[in-house]
Amino acid sequence: MRNLIKLFAFLLFLGAILFPVSAFASSSSGTEISGEGAAQISGWSISNIHYELSDDPSFIASVAFDLDAPAGRVAVKLISSETDFYQCTNAGAYHWECGVQDVKVSSMDEFRVIAVGD
Repeated sequence: MRNLIKLFAFLLFLGAILFPVSAFASSSSGTEISGEGAAQISGWSISNIHYELSDDPSFIASVAFDLDAPAGRVAVKLISSETDFYQCTNAGAYHWECGVQDVKVSSMDEFRVIAVGD
């Protein structure tokens, strides 16, 4: 019985420590929209994705797409095993273009966009 009380006290103590930490980590301090992921995360929807091939058609030279709302900064990643994101430039309104380097068409396995509001 004494061990059960100790276990319960330990779990209560652990819960008291972890609950505020997780609440703090998940809070958002900004009012702007933002999102990152494979689908819309309370941010932008992506449409009209176009890939431009380089002179060697086994490589991608650039990618262009539209967002459904304005954004301040946008970056794209095309290979899941790499950590590099390619910065994009606003080509007008909600249209973005991203120059990429050394991305083989055969190794491209994702289209991940990170956007930050104005």
